Amino acid sequence: MDILFGPIFNPLQAFSLVLKILGVLIMCASEAFLARRNEVGWWLAMGSFALEIPGAMLTLPYALFGSAPELLAYGVSVSLTSLVGVGASIYGLSRFWRAPANGPLVRRIALRTFRPRDLVAPALVALLYAVCYVLPLVVLERVLAASRSLAGLPLAQLLLSGFCIGLLVGGLAGLARRSRWAWLLVAVSSLVSLLGVAAATQGSVLVFLFMAQAVLALYGFVVWGRFRAVSGSR
Repeated sequence: MDILFGPIFNPLQAFSLVLKILGVLIMCASEAFLARRNEVGWWLAMGSFALEIPGAMLTLPYALFGSAPELLAYGVSVSLTSLVGVGASIYGLSRFWRAPANGPLVRRIALRTFRPRDLVAPALVALLYAVCYVLPLVVLERVLAASRSLAGLPLAQLLLSGFCIGLLVGGLAGLARRSRWAWLLVAVSSLVSLLGVAAATQGSVLVFLFMAQAVLALYGFVVWGRFRAVSGSR
């Protein structure tokens, strides 16, 4: 069991892991739908990010907090990355709804011609995700060691890790704006998550799922290459 799922110490951790696995599975399905320009993909992406919230709540270190406000602050902070993902998915769905229909729930997408400035929005979204990714650790550090500075936290490394993982959300924002290359950001984020899971020995199931997520992103990149591109489209 440890090979498949990593070490599990209590039922709450097991249920949290189930939610995480289910969330990655749903994201894989989301990519498959988005590759076919089906708006169901955006609803699935919302569900995938939303599932992260109860999973995070199940693993909160409740015993470490001395007051309800501290616990609330930490609980809110661990939900922020998921909310950024949900927001990006809602944005993507709203953008898809503007495109003409090409079948049931399918949209006719005219791709944007790549311009370097198109990288700005996905990068900013990934940066926002990175800040939200680090925030729970900052809150926890302040609660556990109020008299110490944050110098003990490797903030630069944590921000870089959060930024790379946040490329998934940034990539979705790019897809919402009909940019084919945004699929590559999703693939990079998936590979970073794969390496993180492997390093943390969280089991081969998640390793396989993140690998599938990366492959599906490359599949989306290939499929979107068949669509018509419009120079200077908004």
